[in-house]
Amino acid sequence: MLSSRRIGTRWMEALSLIAIADQAAPGTQASRLFFESAGSAAAFWQSYRWWIIGLAFLLLVETIIIVGLLRKSAKRRRRERSLQANQERLRRELAGFARMASMRELLSSLAHEVNQPLAAILANAETGQQMSENRDIDPGELNGIFKDIIADDRRVAETIRSLRAKIGSSVAERRAHGFNELVEEVMWILRNDFLVRKITVESDLDSSNPSITGDRLQLQQVVHSLLVNACEAMAEANQPRKLLLRSRASEQEVVMDVVDTGIGIPVEKLDSIFDPFVTIKPERLGMGLFLSRSIVMGHNGRLWAENNAGGGAAFHLALPLEGALPPTLAVGPGHDFESEVGQPSQGIAVLLADDGELFRKSVSAILKKLPELKLLSEAADGAEAVRKAADMKPDLVLLDLGLPLIHGVEAASKIRMANPNAKILFLSHHDSPDLIGAALRAGAQGYVLKLDVGSELMRAVKAVLRGEQYISSGVRR
Repeated sequence: MLSSRRIGTRWMEALSLIAIADQAAPGTQASRLFFESAGSAAAFWQSYRWWIIGLAFLLLVETIIIVGLLRKSAKRRRRERSLQANQERLRRELAGFARMASMRELLSSLAHEVNQPLAAILANAETGQQMSENRDIDPGELNGIFKDIIADDRRVAETIRSLRAKIGSSVAERRAHGFNELVEEVMWILRNDFLVRKITVESDLDSSNPSITGDRLQLQQVVHSLLVNACEAMAEANQPRKLLLRSRASEQEVVMDVVDTGIGIPVEKLDSIFDPFVTIKPERLGMGLFLSRSIVMGHNGRLWAENNAGGGAAFHLALPLEGALPPTLAVGPGHDFESEVGQPSQGIAVLLADDGELFRKSVSAILKKLPELKLLSEAADGAEAVRKAADMKPDLVLLDLGLPLIHGVEAASKIRMANPNAKILFLSHHDSPDLIGAALRAGAQGYVLKLDVGSELMRAVKAVLRGEQYISSGVRR
């Protein structure tokens, strides 16, 4: 058999002869030389046909392989592009769903706030039209209808203005308002709901009509949310539907109780009812009470809830009076803590409140390092802490923020009311600025993260007892 090198050489010689023959005219000497050397075309094919077929077959196979690889690569690229497109579409759909959910919630809230005054405007306009058609026009009644229309129109305008202010991050208008007037206006708006739901409303507001400072519409939204929640809670109750609104004013704040006879708050949700997306109604998003507490805290107030002994729930709203000092600046009379630090003979009574027994033991061991401190008692929940603070009158109260039964912020406020001389220091793992601000506004002089207790507790205690505010370094970072 011929070697591949020899075949290649003879093949190149044949191609050279063919080229020469193509350049020469038919019948020339070059053409005759070609056919004489090759014999004839048939002889050439007869000699090299298997080699030519083999080479053609190899070229065909190589071409098929290359085309297949190219098609496979193109298919893979198309699949990758399709996957990327699907992922991008999924991201867009999820982002769109989140935006639509937020928009639906916003529109639902807006519709809830706007529909009632719009319905009242329509009803008053239809009443005026009927009076005009019947030619039975009472000037006094007609004037009252016009006043209602104007008031409802202004409420719609203020709702839209407040919404635009929130979206545009503008500052809400803080003015002095009579507390009773704010509440009574909301009750007037919901009067038809009370009638339709067959709810008996009892109002026992403080006769002094205490004056508070804040954004009127935001505070009315809080009251509106509390009343609507109470109405909805009584919709499923099998007992008479009664709603009590009671307020009382002290030297520093006004407290309103919204007491219903509904189904109450499940025990497992009592401590988290004000957290976002926590609700006892499956059809709701669970943002109403969370937003209400945010508004109240923004007004240096407090909002908390508890179940009634006879059934139903009670929500308590506390707002500072006009001109009242914030809780952190309201100092009780005559107790010089600074003089006590460093004098073991007098001793500083300490109340420790935390639901974790091991954590209480750790804190107790740390407190023993300062001889002036005397651990008076311990409490495992907020209610016990408030009770012991009122009975034992401790000098220093160490509070956990997430206490059972009564939240730490509410417990601090109640302790301040029962024992104004007590210094309050929070020990918590929460580092949210809103929660820290709420704790300080409730009357605390210090806030230490539990992660920093081992290294900073004694320093914080000394600062608080000297009348200084102390914030954990973990928060400052």
